[in-house]
Amino acid sequence: MGKYTRKFNELSSTDRPLVGGKCASLGEMVQAGLPVPDGFAVTVDAYEDYRDASDLRQQLLRIVLGADAQNNSSLQQAHDEAVELILGRELPPAIEQEIRETYLQLSRETARRRGIGDADRIPVAVRSSATDEDGDAASFAGQQETYLWVVGEDDVIAKVRECWASLYTPQAIAYRSGMSAAEASDASKISVAVQLMAHADVAGVTFTVSPRTGDRSIIAINASWGLGQAVVSGEVTPDEYWLNKIGPTLTSTRIASKAHEYVPAPGGVGVELRDVEESRREVACLSEPEVMQLADIALRVEKHYGCPQDIEWALEHDADGTPKVMLLQSRPETNWKKRKEEKGRNTTKATSNLLGFVAAATKGSTK
Repeated sequence: MGKYTRKFNELSSTDRPLVGGKCASLGEMVQAGLPVPDGFAVTVDAYEDYRDASDLRQQLLRIVLGADAQNNSSLQQAHDEAVELILGRELPPAIEQEIRETYLQLSRETARRRGIGDADRIPVAVRSSATDEDGDAASFAGQQETYLWVVGEDDVIAKVRECWASLYTPQAIAYRSGMSAAEASDASKISVAVQLMAHADVAGVTFTVSPRTGDRSIIAINASWGLGQAVVSGEVTPDEYWLNKIGPTLTSTRIASKAHEYVPAPGGVGVELRDVEESRREVACLSEPEVMQLADIALRVEKHYGCPQDIEWALEHDADGTPKVMLLQSRPETNWKKRKEEKGRNTTKATSNLLGFVAAATKGSTK
C-alpha cells in the first residue's frame, strides 16, 4: 500500500484522521479478530491531494461559503455545482493508479482464495468514511453515500468520486456555510472504504443496549431478508429479537411481514429492490442458533470497545448451509444517549420553570 490506500488489517481506531470513522472501526475489528470482510481504505490524503491538484479546493470553498443556509434553492444550487466539479475534474494519475491497483490486488486474491474466475471483477461495497462520523459524541451515519455490488476497477473509481461528492449535500453545505474558510475546509475531509461484498441472505442491525429504554442488560437485533440497506433505510419493518445479556438468553421475538428485499441486480452490478415471495414474508429470517451467534459476536464487539454499540451485519450461508456472520460496521450507540441528554435538558428546564413559579408565588405571598 502507498499514500492513498491502506488495507483494513493495517488500521486501528487511532487512524481515524487518516481513514475516517468507518474505516478505522473496520480496521480495529480486524485487529481484534472479529469477522469483517476484507478490504481497504482510500485515505483522506487521496481526496486532499485531489482538491489541491488544481483550484478545486478554492472553488468548493467558494460554493460552500457563498450559499445561503436559509434558502433551499441556494443550497440545492450549491450542491449541484459542487457535485459537478468533483465528478468532472480529472483525477491525478498517481491517485487513480493506486486505487485501481489495490482493488485489483484485493479482487485477484479473493478469486484465488475462493477458486473462482473473473479475478478482476469481484464485487465490493464502496462506503464513505468521513473523519467526523461514527464517534462517541455524535453519529453521522448515513449522511454520506454507500454503493453496493460495485464491480470492476472503473466502477470503483467512479463510486469513490461519488462518495467524495456526497460531502456536499444541501444539509452539509448549510452546516458549513457559517464557518470560516479554514473550518469549512477541515470539516470536509473524507476517506472511502472498499470492502468485499457479503453475499447476504439476511442482514440487519444489532444494538448492545435497549434502543427503547437505554437498558444496558439488553441486546436488540433487527433483521430482514437480503442486503441490510432495506433495514438501515427504514424501507421494511424488520423482525425483532430481544435478548438478556446474561446467557445470553432470548426473551422475546416479533416477526414482521417483510414485503421487500434488496438483492444483487440481474446483471451482477448494483442492487435492486424486489418483492419477497409470499412464502417467506411472514417467516422468521433468523433461526434461534443464528440469533445466539449474532448476540455472542455483539458481546465481543461491545467488550472490545467498552461501550454500547450499534452494529451492522450480514449473514451468509456456506454451501452446506452453515451460517457465517460478517460485520460491516460498528459505532458507539448514540440514539439513546441523545434521547437521554434531551430528556435531561427538558427536566432541567421544567425544574427551572417550577422553581421560578415557586419563587414568584412566594414573593407574592409575602406582600
